[in-house]
Amino acid sequence: MDVPFEYAEDEGDVTIVYNCRTAGTWPRDIALSVSFSPKTLNFLTSRLTGTDHPVFHPMLLPTLLADMERERQVDLLRKNSAKMDQLTVDLTINKGLETTESDSQLVQNKELIELWQDMSYLQNGFQNWQRQMQRMLIHLERSPSIMEPDTICYNVEAQRSLEKLTMPGVRIQKRLEELIDEYDEHIRDCATVTEGLKLAMSMDTRTTNQEIAHSNLEVSRLAQKDGSLMKLIAFVTMFFLPATFTSTFFSMDFFDWPKAVDAITTGYIWVYFAVAAVLTLITVGLFGTWMLRGRKGCRVTTAGTV
Repeated sequence: MDVPFEYAEDEGDVTIVYNCRTAGTWPRDIALSVSFSPKTLNFLTSRLTGTDHPVFHPMLLPTLLADMERERQVDLLRKNSAKMDQLTVDLTINKGLETTESDSQLVQNKELIELWQDMSYLQNGFQNWQRQMQRMLIHLERSPSIMEPDTICYNVEAQRSLEKLTMPGVRIQKRLEELIDEYDEHIRDCATVTEGLKLAMSMDTRTTNQEIAHSNLEVSRLAQKDGSLMKLIAFVTMFFLPATFTSTFFSMDFFDWPKAVDAITTGYIWVYFAVAAVLTLITVGLFGTWMLRGRKGCRVTTAGTV
């Protein structure tokens, strides 16, 4: 037998748990665990003391259980909804205001996935519990047929007791109907929050894709600029290449040019300029012809593809 101990997830909600077990030396030993929560006690006493039912209806405790479960699930919905709303704002409005590190981004993504899973599970829990309350309501609707007087064995006292259950049964039935209708609203709230998160994630993905597209466009523009610069350098090099070749060619030893007396430059310098000019024109002409044919071939290929 164990001494009672207190268990609390937070300071405002304390649960006293009492465990008891018989000796396991012999077969069919028994274990007992009893939990006591002052918060639950206050909830039950507030519901039971405020009722004016003349008798204790059998469905009263299941209805109180449904009401308690509703309080617990709605509290979870409110907490998760607040967190989801904050994450949605961070993904849309506050995105880019602060530069987050990679570790904090991973933590945020993990928290986002966990909250989305919690909301999905909570929505499924709402639907399952609503289905159980609908079964309780069906059971209450069938109760009048069970309480009909028995003509074969009629007991006046028993019939009076059954008649006293009519009014509490109607009230319990109305309360269950209210809970079922309220659960429809909570299920829609879960769906709205989840869809809002999906929309925020899609907007975040679209924004990221737009940033990547702008970066790629900037890289393409810079690459095009570098390509144009390289073409200009290649053209200038090609333009001066024939003159360089000509000067190198005429500087060889197998040319025996007559030397003028007291002259700084030779009189045959015009030969260099003439040959360099002719070679330059031929080179530029061949290059221009090759470029025009290349562009024409690209146009024909593009037209054939279209």
